[in-house]
Amino acid sequence: MKLYNKILIVTDFNEEALNKCLSCYNSLFADNSEVHLLNVIEDTGFITRLFASYANSFEECVKSRFPIIKDTIKERWNINVKLHVRKGSISKEIVELCNEEEINLIIMLVSNDNSLDVIGANTHKLLRLTNVPILTMRRNHEIKQIKNILIPLELYLSSRQKVADAVMWAKYYNAKITICLGLWDKDKETAFKVKRIGQTTMDFIESKGIECKCVTFDNLDSSKDYTLKIVDYANEPANNVDIAMVMNKDESIDFRIDDRGREIIRLSQRPILCVPLKKTGMSAGFL
Repeated sequence: MKLYNKILIVTDFNEEALNKCLSCYNSLFADNSEVHLLNVIEDTGFITRLFASYANSFEECVKSRFPIIKDTIKERWNINVKLHVRKGSISKEIVELCNEEEINLIIMLVSNDNSLDVIGANTHKLLRLTNVPILTMRRNHEIKQIKNILIPLELYLSSRQKVADAVMWAKYYNAKITICLGLWDKDKETAFKVKRIGQTTMDFIESKGIECKCVTFDNLDSSKDYTLKIVDYANEPANNVDIAMVMNKDESIDFRIDDRGREIIRLSQRPILCVPLKKTGMSAGFL
């Protein structure tokens, strides 16, 4: 069984970064999935036109190296890859290639610098534009078999869409799932709803034959504190979290990028699967 049929690795052919992504694929998905590598020569308008001949030469240079790159990857990682080089906007070209090749997972690195206030511009755009799950990691992430999957939940219906992906991964890797809940509203009814969501979600996961536990962070001052608690829990080695799953957009704010997901990507020392939000046709309000 394949977890994903077609996987895209976005690369600038930096050897260290590319090897990290290939290592991730080999560790997690070495199941004969079809692997695509994409390099985008960024189109920045006037500058690109000014140096158009250079850009064309660079494109031809990259393409001429494809046979060597493919042979090297095959020899080192035992992976057959399909290579693509394009010119234009990085996020736009990624989305178009995903549509053309029916890609169902993107693997990409994010900056090692978590002191930045926001994640990288290209990652930010891609989270907004794509309908494909994105697996993000840092260069210093340790890639290993998945045994414990962390999923934070909120009151909104859309936040529970990630549960299906967590169940799929847990079955594939024979892993357990840890649910995180946060309580920062002093209203008793809200607290009851949050706990009910945790219990019903845990019951659903256990009905699939998957071990599950629920961790609740009480007496928080704000939703930002909840985000920081999630990150701290995931980063703590004793908790043995191997991957966390977040939504890439928030239905409660008109499908804009989910702030909590963005911060978890920025601060986490664990790989993050960003699950694309699907329109449910249901109310985005609280349960």
